[in-house]
Amino acid sequence: MSKYRLDANNDLGSSDLFHRRLLYKFFAMSTDGETATLNKPGVKDYWNFEDYFYGKVDPNFIPAIPNVDYMVQLEAEQGTILVFDFVAESFNKFKSLFKLPLKFGKLEQGTPLTSPTPHRGFINTETLYQNHMISMMDKFNNFLYNGGKYKKIIGPKDYTKEFFKFYFRRRDIALKSSFYLSSNSPSGGSGLSINIANLNPADDRVKMEIIESPNFEFYRKAAINSGFLIDKNIPWRLNIDLSSPVIVGKYPPSPLVKIDFKSSMFDEYFTPAYEGELQDVVDSIFYGYRTFYDRLPLKNTFFSDGRRCEDSEMTPPSELVISNLFPTSYWTGKYVEMKNKETGNHFDKQEVEAMKRNAVRIQTESSESYINRKFSMPWLSPTSLVYQRLQREFEESDEKVLDNFSEHVKMIVMNSINSIY
Repeated sequence: MSKYRLDANNDLGSSDLFHRRLLYKFFAMSTDGETATLNKPGVKDYWNFEDYFYGKVDPNFIPAIPNVDYMVQLEAEQGTILVFDFVAESFNKFKSLFKLPLKFGKLEQGTPLTSPTPHRGFINTETLYQNHMISMMDKFNNFLYNGGKYKKIIGPKDYTKEFFKFYFRRRDIALKSSFYLSSNSPSGGSGLSINIANLNPADDRVKMEIIESPNFEFYRKAAINSGFLIDKNIPWRLNIDLSSPVIVGKYPPSPLVKIDFKSSMFDEYFTPAYEGELQDVVDSIFYGYRTFYDRLPLKNTFFSDGRRCEDSEMTPPSELVISNLFPTSYWTGKYVEMKNKETGNHFDKQEVEAMKRNAVRIQTESSESYINRKFSMPWLSPTSLVYQRLQREFEESDEKVLDNFSEHVKMIVMNSINSIY
């Protein structure tokens, strides 16, 4: 049992909460309470740096959406849950390991670790994203009406321009790929994770009850032998370990195509979140304009500088009209600006303008793919804070200057990303 009182929860003050969380981080796995034990085999801290993005990104750190077509149902505490087929297979093996110890009284009764049963699996993040965009457009419309700005909107073109002014002045995210990386997207919603209890992850006392359970050591070993890792901060969550010898041995690479299971799984089971996300924004603007139009006091009127014009009619909503309002170069340019904003403004104005021009001219691949390739690792830009910090540390170390410092930065970043899976 840990020497320290590890019972932090969100009701504590910020300072006390911070220090209590540190105690949990260093001593939750320590049996004597004196020596810090960060993690035991089979346990991983998924709230640590890039590991936070487990299940949200592929091995190249590209936000990825799970394909429900490859998921199967698992019988749960209430109804069923969805997970990928190979995760379900591993969980069935994991669960079977508890049968004999339970039969012969080797496990304590009445705990989540007695006979583990799924409580939560896949969560449809696309639905959460759609609700997020509906909320954003409703917020924008309220902004227009509450401040009287709606009177200056005389058609969908004005509406679109005002929306982008509104969007770029705020911190809100509107791109699906950004939403998937945000805290709005649940970390266990990938189809790669299974929760075996419905407990509060903000309550360290509940976590310690799991970790200090007499069944925990068997639970940990069963997870390892089934190809899972236990989430240290949600110890009732099992994440499939794509680098586990159990998984690697079960799904060896094809002799013809030397691609490991980790890479091939993401290629087959996931889709890049950026695909079609610009169209998602256009669709959201259409939704916003439609609801804006429905709220107009007088349909047979448009307003300009606050004056009413009786002879004109406000353009009724049409999705095709929204798409064709501006040339492709306009939408492509806005997309580049949105990507830059939502990835931390790593690129300066000159770099952004160059990307816009190249994206419009590109012919060998789609502009969407080109833009996302540029933004897939914004840390590699010499203007990024990560790049500049590494460069400063390197110069202060008095080491020999590399011919290509960008390759040094890329190596460090990739080594960190590779730790996720």
